[in-house]
Amino acid sequence: MQSVKTTQGPAKLFIQLLLVLLCSFSTAALASDSLYEKLQVTDLEGNSVDLSQYKGGMVLLNFWATWCPPCVKEMPSLQRLQQQFDPNEFRVVLINLGQQASTVNGFLEEQTFGFNLPVYLDDKGKAFTELGIDGMPSSYLLNSEGYPIEVIKGSREWDHPGNIEAVEQLINRPKT
Repeated sequence: MQSVKTTQGPAKLFIQLLLVLLCSFSTAALASDSLYEKLQVTDLEGNSVDLSQYKGGMVLLNFWATWCPPCVKEMPSLQRLQQQFDPNEFRVVLINLGQQASTVNGFLEEQTFGFNLPVYLDDKGKAFTELGIDGMPSSYLLNSEGYPIEVIKGSREWDHPGNIEAVEQLINRPKT
């Protein structure tokens, strides 16, 4: 995605982009399958997880790895973003790509910022091919049925006031 210089600031641009995308997408224009149906993940104990448990609210799926410095850097702001919202309306969900549970568990045990987001594993990295992920971190903002509203590549300061406002507007927009 090409960088756009604006005097309105990155948060304002993010909000405008989300609103434009929402107005331009219809359900038919979105992917043919919900991401909940496409992705096969496990929890940190190796149990299969049905991501459709998150239907009904908006979800930010964040794909990351422990070896990815930008991924690690944005994790506290993802946690703070989640703390701004009712988890029934908006949920941040992390999916580790290509690593084993022992590696991810060891990493999470070392974190000191009160981390409690759900973390799942795609230990075979199938999302890279299924979704065409070409770098990390990559995030997918999903509607209440699990269809992508936006793909966000690269790290963000997720709890920036503009991002919080964007999520609030998306949650509170009239249903069509």
